Amino acid sequence: MVHLSSSEADAKFIPAFKPEDCDRLLMEAMERGDTETTVALYEHDAVLLTETGDLMKGRDSIRRHNEEFISLKTKTTIDEIKTTISGDGSIATTRMKCTSIFLDPKSGNQVRLLTNTLEVVRKQSDGTWRFVIDDPFGGTRASK
Repeated sequence: MVHLSSSEADAKFIPAFKPEDCDRLLMEAMERGDTETTVALYEHDAVLLTETGDLMKGRDSIRRHNEEFISLKTKTTIDEIKTTISGDGSIATTRMKCTSIFLDPKSGNQVRLLTNTLEVVRKQSDGTWRFVIDDPFGGTRASK
């Protein structure tokens, strides 16, 4: 598989102009099977937590994770995205509730995944936003 360099991927993706755009654009790219756009939405040293709580650091690890999710060919409906921006406007948290439907690769049965996420995004020097910390199960973890 050929991967675009970071600068090539960055040049081709639609940036997030609001914090909540990060979640929306990520899910749209996942459905399109556009791995490079999903990766470009993250800062270079961003971290992503897996469902088991393992920490994946950096775009290469995040790419591998996102490729696995993309391979499920999910259809996702975003129910809501809530955003809280810091006082100086430089960082924000987003919380997304969504429903993803896909076929389980082992059983072939349809799976309905309800997700309650928690992310930290940072405003970039060009005014766009990127993920710094992405925890797709953060909202669920916080309520336990």
